[in-house]
Amino acid sequence: MKKRILCLISLFSFLMPGAGTFVGSAQADDPSRNDSKKVIIDVAEVGKKIGVPEKETVMPDGKKAMAQEWGEAEIQKAVAALKEEYKDPKAAYWVTNSPHPAITLAFIQALQPLDVGYLYMQPGGDEVSMCTLKQAKTLPEENYGVRFEVKEEGDKLFINFNSDSPEATAARNHSFDIKNICYLTIPEIPSGKHIFFHGKGRYCVMVAVAFNYLKDAKSISMGRHDDDYTCAVSRSDEIAAGKVTVRTWENNL
Repeated sequence: MKKRILCLISLFSFLMPGAGTFVGSAQADDPSRNDSKKVIIDVAEVGKKIGVPEKETVMPDGKKAMAQEWGEAEIQKAVAALKEEYKDPKAAYWVTNSPHPAITLAFIQALQPLDVGYLYMQPGGDEVSMCTLKQAKTLPEENYGVRFEVKEEGDKLFINFNSDSPEATAARNHSFDIKNICYLTIPEIPSGKHIFFHGKGRYCVMVAVAFNYLKDAKSISMGRHDDDYTCAVSRSDEIAAGKVTVRTWENNL
């Protein structure tokens, strides 16, 4: 496993022109959403408002950019600010894409039970609803190519996930069609666990799946790439939101 940063999440700040008018096909047949006031919540802008520190970082392509450094205190401060600012039950809230799914999930959960979705603006992106997914002990053989591994250790439950095919993963491409998110079947798991979820594939699929496990979990922490787990949501004093837990189970899916 590659060396990881254990305490901070880097979030590159970027502007998204036209975000307020971005309309995806996922909600085209939902009149209640079309009639709602659309509120775009830009993760980077929230970071600026609450004073998340920035640092010059070298991007994968070698270019330098300013990155927000999100830690435990920043995530908790952002969640409190969101709950205070956004309260209109007649609005539809869309959280913009974040380079870390734990931040996106924390934002979406902070605004519950309001109507909140994920504005995923990557190539092939769309407005993604937080659908209630079917859970089963045995997954269908054809599950849109999505794969899971589950391991239970006491009050901890570990889930490895990949929404892309082995061929696409090897080629660093995506094979999963976002329009199929709401049709997925996910593993049925016991309630009352600390969930540690490591995902591969599109972040919006990771977030939609993890969101379905929040209701009955003590906490849910998420990892991506070679990262450790960052706690997105907690209902327990044992693991605080934003806390990083070292990941020891490799995701070979």
